[in-house]
Amino acid sequence: MINKEKISRVLVYDITGRLLVITKSVHFPKDFFKIKNNDLVMLKGSDFPLISKNESIDVIFEYINGTRIKYRTAVDLCTEYQINFHVGEGINLEERRRSYKIDVNFNGVSPFYIRGEEMYTFEKPAELQFKNINLGGVFFTSSEEFEKSDQIMLNFLNDEMEILSEVLRVQCDENGNPAGYGCRFLNINQSQEEKLARFIFDCQLIERERRRKAQGIV
Repeated sequence: MINKEKISRVLVYDITGRLLVITKSVHFPKDFFKIKNNDLVMLKGSDFPLISKNESIDVIFEYINGTRIKYRTAVDLCTEYQINFHVGEGINLEERRRSYKIDVNFNGVSPFYIRGEEMYTFEKPAELQFKNINLGGVFFTSSEEFEKSDQIMLNFLNDEMEILSEVLRVQCDENGNPAGYGCRFLNINQSQEEKLARFIFDCQLIERERRRKAQGIV
């Protein structure tokens, strides 16, 4: 049964696992052709991909308490601004997708960071080397030294992502010097999260193909 008051957002995937839609605009209109034990769901937004009627999709409802319920269903109606479908019994997903991280190797910069009540701007943006990433945060290395609880502005993926983050963990080397920083995102918006999710998915496809080639699978 859908807890309609506690939904934080809804994600829609095609059956290959490709993310199609992320939205917080979820509605439950009156269903004139009600299907027994099913709820009619309407997602609203803009620039939705056009999905054919009756095409199978996987829909994940995320709740404010962290619960994630997955439904396999089919599209009833899809336009650029609206997607309708019915859901019945769902599957409770024990692990949160945002906890899945992938190893990466790309650079970014930081124009400033905040420590306590003070903001410190770099004369030249600090260079960061990203080592892993997920929808909740990143791990990076840098020649600059940060402290736990510092808030760092991150700029990466060719300036497409500008996100404030908080240092949760400082990883030190054998000499006790800072060697890397585990951070959580503080102000990621829906558009940025969708871009990041697509980037992560593309990285997963590349890594899967690399492993297939390494195993001699054509």
